Amino acid sequence: MELYPYQQRVKTCIQAGRSVILQAPTGTGKTRAALAPFIEAFFDLPAHAFPRKCIYSVPMRVLANQFEEEFSGLAARYQRRFRRPLTVTIQTGERPEDPMLTGDLIFATIDQTLSSALAVPYSLSPKRANMNAAAVYSAYLVFDEFHLFPVEAQSGAGGALVTTLQLLAALKGIVPFVLMTATFSSTMLADLATRLDAEVITVTQGEYLQIASGNGKKPRRRHYYLHQEPLTAEAVLSAHAEPGVSRSLVVCNQVGRAQELFQALRERTQGTGIQVRLLHSRFTQADRQQKEVELAREFGKAYSERRVESLILVATQVVEVGLDITCDRLHTEVAPANAILQRAGRCARYPGEEGHVHIYPVPARPGRDGEPQPDYLPYPASLCEVSWQSFQKRHGQEIDFQEEQAIIDEVHTEMDRQLLKAMDQQQGLLWREIFGAMEEHDPSQRQKLIRRIDSITVLAAPQPEAVGNPFTAQGFSLHRGSVYRIWRELEEYSQMVELGEFEDFPWLMAYPQPVDNPEEDIAQEERFAWRKIRDRDLLNASSVVVINSAFCAYDAEVGFRIVPPGTASPWASPPGEFRHGRRGGEYLYTLESYQQHIQRMLQIYQRPFNNQQPSLRESYAYIQQRLGKSGALAPDSLDRAIRLAITCHDLGKLDKGWQRWVRLYQEAIGKPIQDAHFMAVHTDWNPADPACREAKQLADRRQKRPRHAGESAVAAARIVVEQCGQPSLTRAALTAIARHHSPTTADYTPYELHPGAQPALLQALEQAGLSQPTKPLTTKGPGGPLDRILIQPEQFEQLLLYFYIVRVLRLCDGLSQEME
Repeated sequence: MELYPYQQRVKTCIQAGRSVILQAPTGTGKTRAALAPFIEAFFDLPAHAFPRKCIYSVPMRVLANQFEEEFSGLAARYQRRFRRPLTVTIQTGERPEDPMLTGDLIFATIDQTLSSALAVPYSLSPKRANMNAAAVYSAYLVFDEFHLFPVEAQSGAGGALVTTLQLLAALKGIVPFVLMTATFSSTMLADLATRLDAEVITVTQGEYLQIASGNGKKPRRRHYYLHQEPLTAEAVLSAHAEPGVSRSLVVCNQVGRAQELFQALRERTQGTGIQVRLLHSRFTQADRQQKEVELAREFGKAYSERRVESLILVATQVVEVGLDITCDRLHTEVAPANAILQRAGRCARYPGEEGHVHIYPVPARPGRDGEPQPDYLPYPASLCEVSWQSFQKRHGQEIDFQEEQAIIDEVHTEMDRQLLKAMDQQQGLLWREIFGAMEEHDPSQRQKLIRRIDSITVLAAPQPEAVGNPFTAQGFSLHRGSVYRIWRELEEYSQMVELGEFEDFPWLMAYPQPVDNPEEDIAQEERFAWRKIRDRDLLNASSVVVINSAFCAYDAEVGFRIVPPGTASPWASPPGEFRHGRRGGEYLYTLESYQQHIQRMLQIYQRPFNNQQPSLRESYAYIQQRLGKSGALAPDSLDRAIRLAITCHDLGKLDKGWQRWVRLYQEAIGKPIQDAHFMAVHTDWNPADPACREAKQLADRRQKRPRHAGESAVAAARIVVEQCGQPSLTRAALTAIARHHSPTTADYTPYELHPGAQPALLQALEQAGLSQPTKPLTTKGPGGPLDRILIQPEQFEQLLLYFYIVRVLRLCDGLSQEME
């Protein structure tokens, strides 16, 4: 199928190295426009011509689920055709399946993408916080439904939308990107084009009519109506009874209201032949996929495949984007105009269809003063009120693409202007917060830079430990405000529990605190201490919580909900696995010399690992070309710095104390090291073998195993300065070496290298294709701060280079233990 003309314009711009801001109405193929240049380049162009990774960011996990399923199928066809794999993965709070962003085409929620870019990833423990940023900064970036990204209104300028714009402005000329939306105001479009040095591509009225009407044969039409009373089951059923209506879609702003309306509709439709379905964010992956398959069939364009005669779908914002469905009647609570128009895109979606969009006020709830106030959450009240006024002027009218843009300009222009002005005024503060996240790995910055009402993954278990690894367990990703409401429900229901004479009140919620492992060892399984939550404010401390399953109920019709104990069967989440490498499980080590370890890591870097394409080296080819073209780096210097970091990263293990510990351990397991010149970096180790654990304890008693990461940086500093040349690249390489086990290492301990260290390093440098140094190692050091050799504060260029190097270093270090 040929590309539409506007899609071809996008591909031409992107492959020429330009970035694009794309505005196209719903249903006109924005996703294909964004991915066509990547897929073509992946199979047909050399690595230096275009990034080998695409991260496709969306505001809602349901969209990521749909795209992952669709493109996984396409990838299988591409592999058969091109005989090369295109690895499609997904990374969301509910499906954390690619926590280190190693896929080729990754569909992720914006929370996951931005937290990784800011080096405070939701998907990894604090010890691994510096591993993912470079995956983002070396990829082709697509941001879909950009207008739905969170904005922090309290500070004037904050949240995911603002942070994304700040980072993209800093990345100009380094990686190509596409911002996509159906509903940008004209003011926002014009400003972003200048701010980001991007090409604005829009769908012309003529192109839109051709696409929307099936080449001009069958126009589609939508009329809009406003109601003065909140949405009810009776209003839905009245419209559904109109002649020719067989499909109705109802969209509520909150899950609780959707569940209540679903149950009311189900009661009123019994025996009528009308079926009712519910879709929201609190279904398990398997149940939601089953629902989406049914809805795609029953609300899709292939009328002949429908099996249900009359159907009503009650949903939340999960249907605003991505789902390729249509209906005769859409009922929606008032929301910002761009959200209403996104929902309307699921009504009369296909050529020849006519539909009605009904808009209702939201119900009231008691405000802080006790007086009833409209419950607009999760949206700003002011924006909803202006949207209501704009649609009220068009009550009963047909609204086409041009009129939709007029509504967007009416409702959103002033807020967009205020946002852009505040962003300029607060740019210094924004970047201090961005650097605070990147340099200090402070997770509290997520609330300011991504979303204040950010996502919390909610799990359920009889005891917190039963969830296994909370960062890989599949739960429900809920807004923080929704979790606050759950906390209030839990407190209320806990008072209903009848206690025995010596019983305490049951625990309600808990969150995991990673237990720091003082040993710099990638084989050590990550551990967590569970902290019970007794104060609502503690909910801000984690991105994951577990709820006592006695208060949790679940079924495939209504979904997850909080209930009084004893009123339903307790429900628990499937436990998450502890993973180290891409294959999971604890590492098994074999005795390995310094040279052997470096050789393995170089192989991982330079060649595809386990037949995966591309190699890590190839994945940076485009970045290296762009940095060289801009004059930021000399040609191939990033590649050389990475090989140098690999070669020098474990020099601290050649410390006399470290080598003594290795020999004590190997002797204790009956496999002593006979060669006095053998410089070991890994021992024989089987975590399931009690003899190995006993030997470790014995060696620890006789010789404390020294730290080695910061010490490696100090030992290698003179050689790295000589080989790198450029100061920013030198600091980046040394910082990567110092922080290849912990992202916050800032000092080193006293050390003294073994006499065999220098020959081992010279051999490793030769293996890496690096020149022999004229300066020697720094063989001993007294300990102290590392600030003289680390990257300098608030230097974005140095941070980028450091992130590029440390990602490869840590991936190669871990993957080298998975080699057969």
